[in-house]
Amino acid sequence: MFKKIGLIVVIVIVVLVGVMAFNTFTNKANTPAIDAVKMSAIDADAAANRLAEAVRIRTISTGSGDKPASAEFDQLHLLISNSFPRVHENLKREVVGGHSLLYTWEGSDSTLRPVLLMGHMDVVPVEPGTEGDWQEDAFSGAIRDGAIWGRGTLDDKLSVLAILEAAELQLAEGFKPKRTLYFAFGHDEEIGGKNGAGKIAALLEERNVKLAFTLDEGMVVVQGLMPGIEDPIAFIALAEKGYLTLQLTATTVGGHSSIPPRTTAIGKIARSISRLEENRFPAALISPASDMFDTLAPHMPLPLKAIISNRWLLDPLLVAELGKGGATNAMVRTTTAVTITEGGTKDNVLPSTATATINFRLLPGTSIQDVVEHVATVVDDPNIVIAVKQGNEPSRVSSKSAEGYHLIEKTIRETLPDVLVSPGLMLAGSDSKHYEGIAENSYRFIPMRFGPDDLARVHGTNERLFIDNYIEIIQFYRRLMENAAG
Repeated sequence: MFKKIGLIVVIVIVVLVGVMAFNTFTNKANTPAIDAVKMSAIDADAAANRLAEAVRIRTISTGSGDKPASAEFDQLHLLISNSFPRVHENLKREVVGGHSLLYTWEGSDSTLRPVLLMGHMDVVPVEPGTEGDWQEDAFSGAIRDGAIWGRGTLDDKLSVLAILEAAELQLAEGFKPKRTLYFAFGHDEEIGGKNGAGKIAALLEERNVKLAFTLDEGMVVVQGLMPGIEDPIAFIALAEKGYLTLQLTATTVGGHSSIPPRTTAIGKIARSISRLEENRFPAALISPASDMFDTLAPHMPLPLKAIISNRWLLDPLLVAELGKGGATNAMVRTTTAVTITEGGTKDNVLPSTATATINFRLLPGTSIQDVVEHVATVVDDPNIVIAVKQGNEPSRVSSKSAEGYHLIEKTIRETLPDVLVSPGLMLAGSDSKHYEGIAENSYRFIPMRFGPDDLARVHGTNERLFIDNYIEIIQFYRRLMENAAG
């Protein structure tokens, strides 16, 4: 009997190993054969100087309750009109929501659904106290060491200017789109986009516009960030995580610190924070993060390739590794981040209230209500008031099989032939969410080249963009216009 059982176990193991080996060694990259396309030359110095001029205009978004930098946006609008005369003359231009811009490049075939290319003109402020850490002033628009320096060179004036540069060049060469192209440039993306992209989307919806797809900022070309893959990878985000900020408030009787109660307001808040950090949302590898790993598996070292090629068996092992921390953890989990705690005014006074502000980034498939219920269950304290400060649901997951994705992928391969292409999940947010009601699919990608040291530059110190890469970005948009609307 034991011999038979042992024999069966050996057979099962041999079969499993055989199946896993077969899956691993037959998992090969399905890369379409697309040749690089040579585009006509661009005056790199002139393009860099135009972006530098835009960087010098302080179109800063601070808080949602603050007034927009009206004079600065007017100045940027004037710069755009003067810098791109063919665009100004040939495309319909509308100012929406006070400071956002919508351009319409009418196509010749009304049966084709339009495409919308996006960017935003506002930037975040410089964190107080870090001004001296910048190699060049944050609003200098300095051109040095082959790069343009300053706020907006990565997020996101570069998209606005690059799209306009591409359109100006295409107009000069006599390009006439069959498909209508929209360019939408918001003025308040950094504070949610309600009055910019939100109002542009509402305007287009009133006009019964139905978009084939949108393309916004989001993911980039990364190198040296994916374990085991040396080649640069262009990630096209199919979705973005949701955003939710909750405020937890504990209230107790205040008084003198010499006669403290057993549990103080701050103690209650500390207990709640500890419980939430110890009971995070479970990790799960779902689309589009799963699509990314499946696409890149053939390019990975053998051990990783074997695990991903056999997710039917080894998924728990893979998810456990990914969920240990960092960017991979954010790909597989609705994240919990305590960002602000407040309570107390003096060292010998018991505060009557204490608060904690907690930010969540929601995976597709998780709702705001799911998070609120999770927090209430984990905190398990009726004396803690949970309030929603702000939030938006995760985006839907766009199709990687749709025409829009294939057009973007084709354009990447034609203009950046050295890169791999993969679906991805955007961990932050964008203006794309405002267009979901009128767009069949929404994608997020700019061909900026990022190394390990560049992620911290976005919203951080020493934001800069290499001019050679900026020219690649302009050429990408030019070719995308030809592919999507030619």
